[in-house]
Amino acid sequence: MQHHYTRRVSFADTDAAGVVHFSRLLCYAEEAEHALLEKLGIPLFADGGWPRVRVSCDYLAPVRVGDSVEVSISSGKIGRSSVCWEFAMACDGTPVARGTMKTVRVGADGNPSELPEDWRVLLGE
Repeated sequence: MQHHYTRRVSFADTDAAGVVHFSRLLCYAEEAEHALLEKLGIPLFADGGWPRVRVSCDYLAPVRVGDSVEVSISSGKIGRSSVCWEFAMACDGTPVARGTMKTVRVGADGNPSELPEDWRVLLGE
């Protein structure tokens, strides 16, 4: 399943030159992930969470304050307790970033928690 999320760049996301700091683009990918999980009815923090354990991102073009960034995110490989997400970002049709991130579902004790079968179906396994 592919999900689209749009985020307007705020001044707080930028450096002194008005260009989005690279780390903020990763936050946009995380916001898109959370929006997709919410849309699917998969809880974010009910009895644990979804920490990131791996992130890779190629930055392709600068993004500036006031721009709207469209994030496309979809699930790739789904493990026993993890999801590998693939994301791409564009601004006015111009690709600005693409990458992957792996999140692991953990329980309240912080240990990996197996993904329920219905979540696997919703995520597109």
